[in-house]
Amino acid sequence: MLLSPDFFKSSFEVTCFLLFIVCFFHSYSKYGFQKTFREFLAGFILSAGCENLGVLSGAYVYPGFHFYVFEIPLVNPLSWIALVYLVMEITNRLFPLKNRRFLLYVIIVSLIDSTLALSVDLMMDPLATIYNWWIWVPVDQAYITEDIVNPYNFDLITHMTTPDNPISIYFENIFSENRYPTRLFGIPLINFIAWFVFVFVFSIQFRWIESKISWSHYKKLTYLLLLILIEIPILGITLITPNI
Repeated sequence: MLLSPDFFKSSFEVTCFLLFIVCFFHSYSKYGFQKTFREFLAGFILSAGCENLGVLSGAYVYPGFHFYVFEIPLVNPLSWIALVYLVMEITNRLFPLKNRRFLLYVIIVSLIDSTLALSVDLMMDPLATIYNWWIWVPVDQAYITEDIVNPYNFDLITHMTTPDNPISIYFENIFSENRYPTRLFGIPLINFIAWFVFVFVFSIQFRWIESKISWSHYKKLTYLLLLILIEIPILGITLITPNI
């Protein structure tokens, strides 16, 4: 069947890969390789790191994709940084810096970036949960029925359950009874809060570092990656912990 759940799943992955490629080459043609490399590498690491923490904590799983980065689909960090690049390009064009006070400008446009990204996320995430591409509930509560939601590779244990790891042990008391009770479109509210925070933090620090005209490519890259590596455990744990 052409319009089967499996077809939509594969189409989603292919589309995300293509979106990443288009955004990467647009950035490369406009800003050059070095700035493109800094932005896309840092965004990929931040998204992949925090998402993997989410899976390892036991908060959710991503079963049935074709390509993974540890416990998450490869398309997740690729599409995240592509989306962030797009919204930052929109705000750059709508609100050029000119002679505005830089700090205030960066804060405002980063808030706009976060709002735009969140508006897209509000449309995408319900699709992922409806088709069990992204499961926030224990496995025995997931709605997986042949011919209604194609189980893809749900028969394989990999990526269907949380692997045994120290992070899940740390969080086990948080998720022991009622996992994220406050829902919006069937998705925990904390997910949308996290999206807003991640984009805001990434946007504001990337814009700040890129404003350092006198810094070399390697200095900018070093500072950016150090900030990202510090933020992954801080943001991940801070935004996973509130069981609201």
